[in-house]
Amino acid sequence: MFAKIHRAVLAAVLFAQATAAQLPVVERVDGQGSFAIEDAALVGLSGLVWQAGDAFFAVSDRLKALVPMTLKIDPDNGRISAGTIGRPVPVSIGASDFEGLAYVAAAKAFYISAEQGATVVRFVPGEAKATRLPVPTIYTKARKNLSLEALTWNDTAKQFWLSNEETLTPDGPVASAAEGSLVRLQRLDARFRPTAQFAWRTEPAGMRFHGAGSGVPDLCLLPDGRLLVLERGFGAFGLQARIFLADFSNATNIAKLPALAGAEFTPARKILLFEQATGFVNYEGITLGPPLADGTRSLILVADSGSEATHHFLPLKINLGAAARPAKK
Repeated sequence: MFAKIHRAVLAAVLFAQATAAQLPVVERVDGQGSFAIEDAALVGLSGLVWQAGDAFFAVSDRLKALVPMTLKIDPDNGRISAGTIGRPVPVSIGASDFEGLAYVAAAKAFYISAEQGATVVRFVPGEAKATRLPVPTIYTKARKNLSLEALTWNDTAKQFWLSNEETLTPDGPVASAAEGSLVRLQRLDARFRPTAQFAWRTEPAGMRFHGAGSGVPDLCLLPDGRLLVLERGFGAFGLQARIFLADFSNATNIAKLPALAGAEFTPARKILLFEQATGFVNYEGITLGPPLADGTRSLILVADSGSEATHHFLPLKINLGAAARPAKK
């Protein structure tokens, strides 16, 4: 009997170790807490995406434009050694409060989630006008300033993911000290057609500030199709940034549920990869950056400066894991 129990315990331990070995590992960059760029002409950066080399693009919740920038990342250690912000490129569209940003290299197209107007904007620099893309109508039931916040795409996985910031009105209350927000994570294919939708419960909010508590400000899709979820929460001692890996293996596809309040469903499982207290620095955007010399990838967070001229970037490193699962088709 003892031998059987021992073998069972050993098998469980080995399985847990193998599972853990497959998880992405997110860690801080040695020797650099954050990097700042001073630019008084621009405020409120909220989304960030890496294009190639040192080229990144951002969006601002105060400006209907695409913002080019350079971030020079040292491949040997992942630190940001220099950065500049370029001249904004106007985006002509009947939507505003740009929040999330994705880039599709094959089409040279940028996709922007707009909180005011509850839409996603497709924009190709050089074209006269951007276009609006339809999103599931459930997102029109968002609370003010808690609408479409997060957007991501990966050229290898060939998927989009989209989400609101905090709970939609038919889905229940916003985040409180007792319970977090219930957010809808929407998966779409390469032609921006919805394929599945899942519920995500954020961490509880120690407090609410200017109408916000604990929400999802951005998403980051990995090349193998796994999804990172950035959470931003308010607490008694300031802001907290957390990065989770989403596990949809047992989650309910809620696409046909008109309301989550009172409904039976299983939300996605959360696996915490990184957390950091950030004081009054409000990190709202996340993107994969260029590969590093040790085989990891840079992972960059950008902060919303509010009305201030200092723009903060948090450099991290991510090891994607040796046994990654393939992307779902």
